Amino acid sequence: MEDANLHDRVVREIRNVLNQRDFDVYLNPGQEKNAGIGDNFPDVIMTVKGTSTVKFILEIETFDSVTKEEAEIQWRKYSNEIKATFYIVIPESISSKARQLCQQMGVNARFATFTIEDNGRLLFNFK
Repeated sequence: MEDANLHDRVVREIRNVLNQRDFDVYLNPGQEKNAGIGDNFPDVIMTVKGTSTVKFILEIETFDSVTKEEAEIQWRKYSNEIKATFYIVIPESISSKARQLCQQMGVNARFATFTIEDNGRLLFNFK
């Protein structure tokens, strides 16, 4: 699966595992800008239900997008400028690379991983 397609699929499917009882969930797949925080458009924004109080932001990464440039430009900006818990959602197989990049770049983030089962189903793991 092409990384752009995988990215957008993960953005859309992660909604199913997030707490929608207590939070409103907004998605920005691909180049869509459905909901933003200032001039930032993270892939997923979670606000306290019925309010504009941002509690969590999630940035979905794929095999090709876990790079030093991504960490410098986007991850650092999100972790420093947005007052919310920042999650980076990454393929399980490259989680150590993402953690190492965050450490090198001074990015404060939590991690969630995903794997793709043989039948194509996505499995998420929030740590």
